[in-house]
Amino acid sequence: MADDARTPAAGAGAIQLEGGTYEVIRNRLTAQARDLRARLDQLNQARKEVFGAIETRLVSTERITTEHNCIPRDLVAIGDRFIFGYNVHLGLKTETQLSDVFAVYEFREGTFHQHDLELIADERFERDLREVYRYYRHAVFAKFSLIGPHLFMVFRVGQNVSDIKTFKWALDGSRLVYLDNRSDHEFRYPPQYEFQWVRTTRDQHRPGLHPHISIEDRVFVETVGGDLTIKIENNTDSGEGIYAEDVENQDQTLDDGEFYYAIVGNLILLKLRPYLERDFRYIVYNDKIQRALRLDSLAHACVL
Repeated sequence: MADDARTPAAGAGAIQLEGGTYEVIRNRLTAQARDLRARLDQLNQARKEVFGAIETRLVSTERITTEHNCIPRDLVAIGDRFIFGYNVHLGLKTETQLSDVFAVYEFREGTFHQHDLELIADERFERDLREVYRYYRHAVFAKFSLIGPHLFMVFRVGQNVSDIKTFKWALDGSRLVYLDNRSDHEFRYPPQYEFQWVRTTRDQHRPGLHPHISIEDRVFVETVGGDLTIKIENNTDSGEGIYAEDVENQDQTLDDGEFYYAIVGNLILLKLRPYLERDFRYIVYNDKIQRALRLDSLAHACVL
């Protein structure tokens, strides 16, 4: 009975000791972080004295005022001026003019000053621009793109992102020289991914009762038995894993699906499309903490 009576007090003492140990460790880490910050500040000050420094700060904010209510799309600097591109709702207006899409400004004396459109005033360009809006009902300005010595004005003329029409200009110092509207093939959107997807092959298949695909022996994927499973053990005798979700077609083999992957440090990115499914599924596996997460936003782009 005496031993039983002392047990709660002993447990409370252990909890108090653990709590005290945690406080000691936290205080030490806080002190070390404070000391490290002070040392970094001293090093940064010494660097400024030797190499100098230019402080970056917000000087002011200014607004651009356009003649019509518009949806801003992009801007590009040409010399000491910049071209502002936008889209407006024309209403009953039958023909699109240059000023309905572009405006030219110069930043001077702390504010924006609007210029005339002499920078992009070219008879051939104005004619080609009117024809785009005449022949393509849903044409809208999309973006500017500087590729080498050329400026491309990109218009979207269809429902798909790839349905574009471009106008090509040559950069001549602070001037622009219009070239043509037949250079759509020269323009490319930036790559969606800063890495390459690698498609798996049959050499990576591991047969067994629950066959799977080996991703460089670091993680294993299967879509048989009615679900998509992510496993961290090379064990085909079991279908258990750390992550699973249903597939639409239960009677499928590994050969029926499409499997891609990319390794970025501790992360393994998976791009998977089970048999007869329309969309890819995107899963991120963290090799360090051995967790997997569904992340379908990778379908659009991934910047490291």
